[in-house]
Amino acid sequence: MKEQYLKNAEKFVEQVTAEGQLFGLYEETQGWANCHAHDNKDATAVYLFWSKAALAKKLQNEEWANYQVQEISLSVFIESWLDGMQKQQVFAGLNWDEDLYGLEIEAMVLKNSLFEKAQELTD
Repeated sequence: MKEQYLKNAEKFVEQVTAEGQLFGLYEETQGWANCHAHDNKDATAVYLFWSKAALAKKLQNEEWANYQVQEISLSVFIESWLDGMQKQQVFAGLNWDEDLYGLEIEAMVLKNSLFEKAQELTD
């Protein structure tokens, strides 16, 4: 299973870098969809992000039925989200499935992966 989570995360980085946007679930009073870490006891929370709106939409059920799919520009995500997430020990959950499983990644590791992929695309 972990291999599939890694593939989902790699696909996230590729698609987000190519398209310049990512998606989350947001509710005005609750904020962004997040949950407890499965694998990282150091993480205070895992914020969930998807490379396609349709993937985020699949999780608009039960707990997140009132949440809306929100687009986040990649530049804003890199400039305004990741440093703050790192400081707060918030990990990113990339392209998690409907069972709330997927790769949990540190914000700075994700930032580096996004920069590396962007560099590949411009070379």
